[in-house]
Amino acid sequence: MLWLMFVGDNSGDVHRTGLFGSVKFEAIEQPSGTVDVSLGIADPVPLLVLFAAFTVWVAASLVLARALRARRHRLLAEQHGHDDVTSPV
Repeated sequence: MLWLMFVGDNSGDVHRTGLFGSVKFEAIEQPSGTVDVSLGIADPVPLLVLFAAFTVWVAASLVLARALRARRHRLLAEQHGHDDVTSPV
């Protein structure tokens, strides 16, 4: 939001969107000399898609980390000759 507010030429009326069109910033100069400022969510779909993608990425990272820890445990148990190769997780 701050980037949308302060980047570029700010003379006259300003209409900007960011984050794939999901957030908006508008500054409209009134005839009385005041400026009406509006900011918020223009389209929630890109935000939901980004949130879903981030959630999937975090879940996949956690599953991969758990699998790698289990594999490490099995390899260390085999190296030390232990018969118990159950996962600590």
